[in-house]
Amino acid sequence: MGDRKGSDPHGLRPAGSDPVGLPGSYQLVVRRGKPSVHARDEEGRRYATATFNQLKKLSEADGTAIPDCDIYDWPEFKYRGLMLDCGRNYQSVESIKDIIATIADYKYNVFHWHLTDNYGWRLESKKYPELQKEEAFSRNVGKFYSQSEFKDVLAFAKKRGVTVIPELDMPGHTLAFRKATGINDLSCEDAKVILGELIDELCSLAPAADMPIVHLGTDEARERGEKVPQSHLDYWAKKVTDNGRTLMGWSPGLRLPGQSIKQLWMGAKDPRGDKTPYIDSQNSYYINHVDPEELLSVAAYQQPCRWGEKDEKLGAIVCVWHDDAIADTEDVVRMNAVYPAIVLLSDNFWRGREKDEPALYARLPRPDDPRFALAADLERRTIAQRDKVLKGLRHPFPYVAQTQMRWRMTDEKGSVLGEDIPQATIYPRHFWFPESAYVPRNDGVVTLETWVTSEREIDCGAWIGMTGFSRSDGRSRDAPTPKLGEWNKHGATIELNGRKIEPPEWTHPGVKGNPKETPLVDEDYWYRAPTPIHLKKGVNYVKMTLPKKGGWKWIGTFTPILGTSDHPHEVPGLSYSAKSEE
Repeated sequence: MGDRKGSDPHGLRPAGSDPVGLPGSYQLVVRRGKPSVHARDEEGRRYATATFNQLKKLSEADGTAIPDCDIYDWPEFKYRGLMLDCGRNYQSVESIKDIIATIADYKYNVFHWHLTDNYGWRLESKKYPELQKEEAFSRNVGKFYSQSEFKDVLAFAKKRGVTVIPELDMPGHTLAFRKATGINDLSCEDAKVILGELIDELCSLAPAADMPIVHLGTDEARERGEKVPQSHLDYWAKKVTDNGRTLMGWSPGLRLPGQSIKQLWMGAKDPRGDKTPYIDSQNSYYINHVDPEELLSVAAYQQPCRWGEKDEKLGAIVCVWHDDAIADTEDVVRMNAVYPAIVLLSDNFWRGREKDEPALYARLPRPDDPRFALAADLERRTIAQRDKVLKGLRHPFPYVAQTQMRWRMTDEKGSVLGEDIPQATIYPRHFWFPESAYVPRNDGVVTLETWVTSEREIDCGAWIGMTGFSRSDGRSRDAPTPKLGEWNKHGATIELNGRKIEPPEWTHPGVKGNPKETPLVDEDYWYRAPTPIHLKKGVNYVKMTLPKKGGWKWIGTFTPILGTSDHPHEVPGLSYSAKSEE
């Protein structure tokens, strides 16, 4: 994914330019199945090997020889990473290593490890063992990473060219610390000293060459006990730099003197007035707010690091937050579509995008729009990775092709709002990106229609969804779990060939009020069992009616699939039209 063969079809570099000499760049020449690599550094050689391994697996799956090719390839950004929040929900070392191995295969070079949060201080402290007392945890009690496990993960990542950035979030998100130490007000001197010693202890676990960056969080210090004087921040920042590390923190966040890298998150403003280099985790790079089918438009059209000068743009990190409790340890990667995100965003992070397209973050362009080709090609390559390179993946990969779909959207007056919409999940009005909206107002009734022609009669499954749930919002007042017999609180319906498709038997019907300790189980389409449907041979008519009054999460999803939701595949022999053929 993301490789440039000869020249760059998206115009990021002049055709015929020679990138060898840039950090991480390489030239890979394949003749008769044998590779020859020219790279300036070990990083470039590693990326050349990753590219060749993908070519080999793709060819083996097709039963063909590895094609002769000349690939000139280089990263657009210095850092390309994934952040995993293990403070809220503990993830096994085995799962963490699987993620690191996969991101390395797709040329990421950073694993940002969020180790502490209100629910637990997940890194063992031998100096302050009370942090691992059971009463300090409010979720996954007693689950933490020993110092030996931490070192093991660092060594595993280093072997694969991935730098681990550990995060000890302070002074916000520190309920576990306060419960363990009995310090309710972090503005006191004891809190300053103890957190400083924990920074020292963290840095003692690896030399600066192996762990060059330490992240101190500093976001969302909202509670009274989290308000600290600037002198505390100065002290903690100096602890990081005195240990020979680069200091990193969230933006928006508290001011850290000497901070060398800021990480932009949801709500960050244009940073051009501040020349501090930054890493982009803006908007839909927070994939806990994104459904799997939406990832394609994010990967195709969201430009990483769209502000500032070249030397300020360090790269991007995709963030896997899951604020709510989980019922199963695999739910974090399942519900946040981690593996599809790794593959799709690898191209985005490696190559960048020539132009930022906010109007397309959650809305693919029409097939007759020249920009559509980028999404269609990216999807084609992602499906090839799913089926050939990642064949046998033990983790969920909830993504199927959607660009072949064609929908018509009309309002209650019958006016056409969109036609030939080529995607599975449609947001009439997106709750994060109003630029993507089909509907210039919040309320009304939207109808989605498509005509699906099947080459044969077939029983299969379907992903069907009428409400979008963020894994960081639980069930808000605007998006409660539907009651039994409902698809959503607004009375949405779906019909196939004139017959209504009934909603699932919800595990937690009617739950609302953001109860974070009641895990999401089946609320979204891709982590519950597919709804059984029957397609007749010939034309099948699908109609979704989506009324809405108030609230903000308004979607329509219908995707025929084979297999399970964890490992779905496309139904062969289907074609779509946004017009009746009768």
